[in-house]
Amino acid sequence: MRCNLFLFLFFIVHNLFSQGNFKQDSIRLATNTTMVIQFINQQPDSALYYIKNSLKLAKSITYEIGQVDAEYLLAQYYRRVQKTDSAIIYLKQSALRAQNSEYTLGASIANNGLCRMLYLLGRYEEAEAACNIALTALKGEIISGELGYMTKADTHTALGTIYSRKNNIEKAQHNFLIVDSMHQIKALRPDVIAAAYQNLGGIHLDLEDLILAENYFNKANDEFKKLPPRAAEYYLSSNNVELGKLAFKKEDFEKADSLLSDCYTFFKKIGDEQTLSELTTILALVKNKRGDFEKADDLLNEAYSLHEKNDFLLEAAEDAIELTKFSIRKKDFKSGMTWANKAGELNLALNNSIIKRDHALVLADLYSQQQQYKEAFKYQAIGQNIIDSLNQVQSAEAIREIDEKYQSDQRNREIKLLKAESEITKEQTRNQRNLLLGGIGVSSLALIFLFTLYRNRQKTNTKLREIDALKTSFFTNISHEFRTPLTLISAPIQSSLEEPDLSNEKRKHFEIAQKNTKRLSALVDQLLELSKINSGNRKLLLERNMPTQLIAAWSESFLYLAQQKKIDFQTEILNKEIEAWFDREALENIIVNLLGNAIKYTPEAGKINLHVSVQNDDLKIKIKNTGQGLSSSELKTIFNRFYQTDGQNEGAGIGLSLVKELTELHGGKINVASELNNWALFKVSLCLDKTKLKNVEIRKTVAFQPTLATHVPEREVLQEEPSIQGDELPILLIVEDNADVRTLLKDTFKKDYDVILTVNGEEGILEALDKIPDIIISDLMMPVKDGIALTKTLKNDERTSHIPIILLTAKAGDENELTGLEVGADDYIIKPFNQKVLKSKTASLVALRKKLQSRYSQEVILKPKDIAITSIDEKFLERVQKILDEKLVESNFTTEEFSKSIHMSRMQLHRKLKALTGLSASEFIRSQRLKLAVKILRTSDINISEVGYAVGFSDHAYFSKCFKEAYNTTPSDFADAKKSM
Repeated sequence: MRCNLFLFLFFIVHNLFSQGNFKQDSIRLATNTTMVIQFINQQPDSALYYIKNSLKLAKSITYEIGQVDAEYLLAQYYRRVQKTDSAIIYLKQSALRAQNSEYTLGASIANNGLCRMLYLLGRYEEAEAACNIALTALKGEIISGELGYMTKADTHTALGTIYSRKNNIEKAQHNFLIVDSMHQIKALRPDVIAAAYQNLGGIHLDLEDLILAENYFNKANDEFKKLPPRAAEYYLSSNNVELGKLAFKKEDFEKADSLLSDCYTFFKKIGDEQTLSELTTILALVKNKRGDFEKADDLLNEAYSLHEKNDFLLEAAEDAIELTKFSIRKKDFKSGMTWANKAGELNLALNNSIIKRDHALVLADLYSQQQQYKEAFKYQAIGQNIIDSLNQVQSAEAIREIDEKYQSDQRNREIKLLKAESEITKEQTRNQRNLLLGGIGVSSLALIFLFTLYRNRQKTNTKLREIDALKTSFFTNISHEFRTPLTLISAPIQSSLEEPDLSNEKRKHFEIAQKNTKRLSALVDQLLELSKINSGNRKLLLERNMPTQLIAAWSESFLYLAQQKKIDFQTEILNKEIEAWFDREALENIIVNLLGNAIKYTPEAGKINLHVSVQNDDLKIKIKNTGQGLSSSELKTIFNRFYQTDGQNEGAGIGLSLVKELTELHGGKINVASELNNWALFKVSLCLDKTKLKNVEIRKTVAFQPTLATHVPEREVLQEEPSIQGDELPILLIVEDNADVRTLLKDTFKKDYDVILTVNGEEGILEALDKIPDIIISDLMMPVKDGIALTKTLKNDERTSHIPIILLTAKAGDENELTGLEVGADDYIIKPFNQKVLKSKTASLVALRKKLQSRYSQEVILKPKDIAITSIDEKFLERVQKILDEKLVESNFTTEEFSKSIHMSRMQLHRKLKALTGLSASEFIRSQRLKLAVKILRTSDINISEVGYAVGFSDHAYFSKCFKEAYNTTPSDFADAKKSM
């Protein structure tokens, strides 16, 4: 069941030759596509070269149909090299461009390709929709032509393949026979009808009708032989895969081995993972039948890896079932259960009845081999039920079975735990009895008593370790199992929240669900962190940095929460300049959990004190808060996992347990003291000497640069920052009133950006207007002017409206985020922020501006709407256009006069144009003059020597030099080429 790529490549060649308005360029495009046909299957990188040439040529002559076809070819290249996400993006782009250009046939071809990509990924509903869109458009004059007729036939083949993969054999056969009927009416191209024959053969092969299956495969072979040599070699090899399957069904294992081994070598050589993975599965089954079990096992594992890598869920599920059978043969029942479970998980998205049947039957065999006959009988009945009626989808029953299995597993675990604890109790009772007997026994029995005591303690410790391992395994497994449903829950919630017409009531419900999903995800992360520590897999990732400086920045994120409850939050952080070795993530977890607890349990108008210092290679942290405090019994159990001081409080009781584990992992200790109904005090000590720490790994990082803010006036320090380092790095303006957070941000970005620091919104506005940075990161709450005022001012100023702004704040909540976004902020990030996420978002915004700049270089004339970011930018560019219309052709029109005309300084104009177009002011003027020259050369017969003067160049030689640098040709050659077109 192959993808008929060659068909559509031929379509595009045919279509390009049929265009009359661009005859010479169409010939070049068609020639490129002919080369793509030759190379796409066996040398895809060579094909990519010709595809890029076609796309470049189509864009240069503003030929929309050519762009549609080139984008389709680019998608097929990405399909060939297994980059499915990129392939889908370009297919959708091709379909949309074709629709906008009223190129109906091109839209149908693109939707056909999209359909074929989606069904391979198991996205059958989307694939069927794409096929139906293609068929709906194929009517009237379009279908009467050869190209439309071929497209309709191949789309029915694609639609039939979808139904075949969904086990709706009747509908699948109906669509394939439509293609056969079309062939009887009007002969189809060999590759089109061959694809239908090949699929019909596959259906009859599955139904065990081997004679008819072989007949169809031979028909397909006859048609594939009519193709050009390179394409014929590829498709004949693909059909040999089907003939190999047929030989396997006939139990002619020698022939099957020969055919499939040759195909394996061919497709491995050309790197076609899609076909390779398909044939590797059946080759593994052939090797198994021939007794080469080791080779069979290796091949089947290879097939599974390839299918899983490329998201071919159906094929991966089939491989998992066969691997289960292999494991049963080897009596490796544990491995068999793992593979069976994988098959079941993969089929959750597919809901394929054949997979359900085979999964149930292989589980029945698995349990039977282990003499678990009750379970074996249950799954045998399920499999038989599906065999009796494949068309009945029993999803509700399946859910109940999964739930019953989960509840059963959970009960079994609890029973094991209770039995183990009971045995420990009995052991302890026996120990006490033995102690009593030993106490009253004679000295001659002392040696026997000690030996018995030692042995009993060993048993007790062994039981305790078993219980601890069982608990750890249970919570680790549960945590991992939660991740998939959490992902499946959060994705549709996020999707629903993005709908513009969602009612306020529903939005509120979804926001509550989203909040609790994130909370549950954080809980799972903490459970996994605990399980890593308990299993010994959690290493300390040490970096040399300033721990107290980081703690100061993290603690600032809790100020807003403290202010909401009117809490007096006092910090005393010493030794900020000291560098040391520590695990940043572990330290952040400790600080965030302890401060979060302090905020949570401190009443309104209460008080929190944070004291941090470094003493003798130890980091000392003290957090004291007023409030209810802790009782003596609570002090003993506060660090126990899942313990809560009050059942009415939110939380799972994991945070403090994780703090204790991380502290001990870091070679430290944690203590708690309290006075009931008054205060609670947590003391943490962490070792900072890496030679004393165990299980460590060194992480390379750039240390903080010490701040001098406590020794000299703040403004004086900021003036030492370099204003501009040239064009090597983008300029980042940071507006933050907290010195520690400011230093943290500077440390995060200084390698990749030219960083400018300011302390409040007013200074930020002045620096932005003076320097025109590439991006701004600003705190929301600041003195003088806050982040909202800064954003509003800069986004409404023509000089700075294009600059992306990211707001940082401790004010969580959608209404606060909405306020920031409404005034023009480009993103809104809650403190404490993840540095990697902040860097990624910053880089993405800068990269987005670069993409907008690239649009300018593709336009012959300035189009404000295409390269503007805001309406203010559009107005600015319209003013620029007006000035250029009046003064561009004047040879004395310089950047200085340009800046005066636009009412900006030269620096402001330079930075503004650089941000929007990627060019300086002088480069921009020269670019516009050259583009005007191109327009004149294309539309008039003016003397070449006069063109430069006509567009504002005072020197003809300089004009020719600039023109050649820009377009790789001289003005004369350009004009001659235009005449020969």
